[in-house]
Amino acid sequence: MQLAIIEFARNVVKLEDAHSEEFHNCKHPIVKLAGDQDDDLGGTMRLGAYKCNINANSKMMDAYSNTTISERHRHRYIINSDYKDDLEKNGLICSGISEDGTCIEAVELESHPWFIGVQFHPEFQSKPFSPHPLFVSFIEAAVDKI
Repeated sequence: MQLAIIEFARNVVKLEDAHSEEFHNCKHPIVKLAGDQDDDLGGTMRLGAYKCNINANSKMMDAYSNTTISERHRHRYIINSDYKDDLEKNGLICSGISEDGTCIEAVELESHPWFIGVQFHPEFQSKPFSPHPLFVSFIEAAVDKI
């Protein structure tokens, strides 16, 4: 999701120097360290299950049929919500927001039949006979295109 949003910011929003804080000296840090992790990169990260609020008019809602979900995370960087308005004005829907309102958890393109990017790991909650709702939604969208 992070690189997809950097690409979107560069080529659609026209923020040519959009990048991640992982790479110093970028003018538009679309991806930044989560919370107060500036000092300790060795042992801190966003880890475990977190609740996410889903936009009622979204592909995410179609997949989950629920306005609140809980998904597992394992990452240190998040999408910089300072750019949320610019991204949304240009067609990237921020369809999942953390329960505390600080993290963009999921995005989708309104102009695409099925483009969903998520910050969490759906594969952590998928089983052979009980696939994750996003995987089911993706396959259904692909079948509809055949």
